[in-house]
Amino acid sequence: MRPADSPPLSPSSPPVTVVIPAYERAATIVAAIDSVLRQTRTDFELLVIDDGSSDGTAEAAETVADPRLRVVRLPKNRGAAGARNAGAAEARGRWIAFQDSDDEWLPEKLALQLARLEAHPDAIAAYCGLLTVGELDADAHGRTRLAYVPGPEIELVEGRIQPTLLMQNVMSTQTVVVRRDVFLALGGFDESLPAMEDWEFAIRLAGAGEIAFVDAPLVHQRFSPNSLTRNLEKQLRSHAMILEKSRPLYAGRPDLLARQYYILAGDSRRSGDLDAARCYLALARAARPGQSRPIAMSLYVAGLRLARALRRQPPDAS
Repeated sequence: MRPADSPPLSPSSPPVTVVIPAYERAATIVAAIDSVLRQTRTDFELLVIDDGSSDGTAEAAETVADPRLRVVRLPKNRGAAGARNAGAAEARGRWIAFQDSDDEWLPEKLALQLARLEAHPDAIAAYCGLLTVGELDADAHGRTRLAYVPGPEIELVEGRIQPTLLMQNVMSTQTVVVRRDVFLALGGFDESLPAMEDWEFAIRLAGAGEIAFVDAPLVHQRFSPNSLTRNLEKQLRSHAMILEKSRPLYAGRPDLLARQYYILAGDSRRSGDLDAARCYLALARAARPGQSRPIAMSLYVAGLRLARALRRQPPDAS
């Protein structure tokens, strides 16, 4: 995607464009549209990007009669990142917000975020709190878990927050409102990633300027143990790719680098790939400061083993 792909702003352009990527979501797309149309801030356009669906997703979206809604049909599936990029290229607003086809926005989300951006004119984007609601494992007797992101352990939540994002992703896509020109200049989401493209983009975005924050759970996200397990292999590959792409940013931050390798080690163990888990564990230990030459050698050996382990991972099935 190139900046020239997007239509120019005009005095009649809405302040914000909301983009919903949708693939095979005929059963849920109308509810997702309704959650956006219920916003207390009403001066926006809404783009539903049908990502090559075959189940009537576009037709279902077109049943909603609202002049702010436009449905864009992609001729073939590009994945969530590609669909969001296509939406950004079609956007007419100065700001772009992203919603997923199965999550919920609270009615005041856009109003509060745009007000925060008006109060912080130097900010290039704003995000808000995310409440995740999910079922625990089968042996948890039907209990659910609530979690608020960013958690209380996160100290740097606003301003130049790239160090926070190198530790963990606190800017899920559906929480973000970003300046369109900045999004396009950064090249949008990386379509080569099988998953976690929101984290990789957030790292780049936070390196480009200040980020504002609304400390309220304005987005609700639901998940299940099955969905987390099903996506683990994609997440592992994406995490490794993001770490490699962002490696220069970890220079001088050995504790943050070690943290990422420990996470990869744990996830590899969960997936059953014990060889990769051992390699990541060795890399994590070697990343810490003050290590001796033998540790440096172990880093080299672990890197070779890790490369072999990554090559053995299956290709993306999507």
